Amino acid sequence: MGTDRRIPPLRAGRRAAGAALLGWLDDERAPRLCRVSGSPGSGRTHLLAWLVTGCTTPETPPAQRLNAVVPADGLSLRGLVWQLARQLEVPARTPDDLIAALAADPRRTVICVPELDRAVAPIRIVYEFLNPLLELEHVRLLVEASTDSLEAGAFTVVPTPAVLELDDPQWTDRDRFAQWCAQQDADPDAYPSPGRALGVEPTAPRPFAEILATAPPGADGTPDLATAGEPLLTELWTAAAHERDPGPLTADPLLAVLAHPVAVTAGLETADGTLATAWDAAGPGLVETPDAAQRAHLLRTRLLGVDDAAAARLGSAPSAWSARWAHWEPGTITVSTAGAGPHRDQWLLADGTGSVRTLAPLTGATLGRIPVPGPKPLRGLAATAGGSLVLLDAWGGIEPVAPAEPAPGLDPYALDAVLARLRTALGGEATALAGIPGLPDAAPALGDTSGAVHWYERGDVHSRPLHAGPVTALAGTALGTGPADPGPALLASGGFDGAVRLWGPDGDPMPDPADRRPCAVAAVALGTGPAGLVVAAAWADGLIRIRRPEQPGGPLDLRLGSPVRTLALVGDTLLAGLDDGLVALELRRP
Repeated sequence: MGTDRRIPPLRAGRRAAGAALLGWLDDERAPRLCRVSGSPGSGRTHLLAWLVTGCTTPETPPAQRLNAVVPADGLSLRGLVWQLARQLEVPARTPDDLIAALAADPRRTVICVPELDRAVAPIRIVYEFLNPLLELEHVRLLVEASTDSLEAGAFTVVPTPAVLELDDPQWTDRDRFAQWCAQQDADPDAYPSPGRALGVEPTAPRPFAEILATAPPGADGTPDLATAGEPLLTELWTAAAHERDPGPLTADPLLAVLAHPVAVTAGLETADGTLATAWDAAGPGLVETPDAAQRAHLLRTRLLGVDDAAAARLGSAPSAWSARWAHWEPGTITVSTAGAGPHRDQWLLADGTGSVRTLAPLTGATLGRIPVPGPKPLRGLAATAGGSLVLLDAWGGIEPVAPAEPAPGLDPYALDAVLARLRTALGGEATALAGIPGLPDAAPALGDTSGAVHWYERGDVHSRPLHAGPVTALAGTALGTGPADPGPALLASGGFDGAVRLWGPDGDPMPDPADRRPCAVAAVALGTGPAGLVVAAAWADGLIRIRRPEQPGGPLDLRLGSPVRTLALVGDTLLAGLDDGLVALELRRP
């Protein structure tokens, strides 16, 4: 145990119960399911809160560490999965998604779920998620569920779980309990129940109709829910979840974004309609977005082209970004920007088969298709100043495609020779590709499995080791004032190590990462405009972070609900390719 570790004292005579939980964590031979049980007021939640405080700090020894803690009070199955996925830093919308992600990582994982009995449909949570989770031998589960409850009986994978029954006097020292009662002016005759000693009585939730009757009236005398405020709307959505009927709450999408997103998630869990579908799609991002205006724009992205009236209702909230358009079509998509030649300032898009087409940034309309030899799955594509395309396939192969209309820059023969030199410089298989079409003598940059980035310009190949592990994303831009003065190149790379690095190939890379998070980088984008440099990055858990290094203020973080596969910038429009579609985001200038 680390010498700097501090665990707060456990009061009310419960030292033995706390020691038992720490012993369960420490003992690899203990059952992988531990259930904390007891009647209302027995201190189950307080005991687990104490354990969380002591076992989630950086100083906690690995054998006692809780990897994720999600109180289930008011949560539905989806809400529980989304919050666990966020804490474990993996993308997941469904229980199967999260179980598959944990199955792929064999490290010991301990998950704590307090207040399971206060969840929405706790038996469903056990059957559809917690039991399958316990099928993974490296997963341990600590839950709060009374022995005589239906949800406790629903656990079937671990036949003999460890059970800490707090109504059993062996877990509460009578003398220390009496001392604590004297300090708290509590009733020692309530031994061994701290809650009853304090006179705490469980409260029953109010019915939906009773809560609705307290909403402020509108001009026509009916409840004006849009002005009801977050606490009342949240209570309404929670009641709707328990009664399985959202009633009037689905009539206006604002009523969803103005309430706490966990309650809305539960209220829409069994609902039908475009609002419920859009909420489910955006949900992993919505549940961790504290600002209602940001939630409005996030939900709006999922309603664009699906329910335009609902999308318009959400579009007026002030925000640093707004979706310009969205195409919700599943499939892995690779995008890039053409800055010169016949497709100047258009999006280049490759679908899951490798077919390439061009899109208009302002509308998302398809402008045309580009013939490519033998379409095959692509990792990346880039345009050169001369109008050629360079394709990076899923196996690391690099192939140029000559332009139908050449432009000033490397001609196809010169480009082919340069690509041969870049291939020779690779320290492993090519994994990422990025072009800067504004530089006429440049070829696309390459990243490889060794973590190095390679760049060609004016006759020279420059290589730098930038990452520990493979390069997973690459982007570039020219820092000049325009076509007449393109200026030097700037490259942004992302790696499996979670780092985002900036490198001007005319000099040395920056000594420290521009950003770093504890999961792999999925995509990066660079752009310049009137407001200066824009650096966008997305990680494997779905977070997009947008920085303007030349402007004051912190980064803009957002999640669109699905893993991001690729990013590209044209001016102040960021195109994000997701697992389930494309969305163009207008980034508003500071």
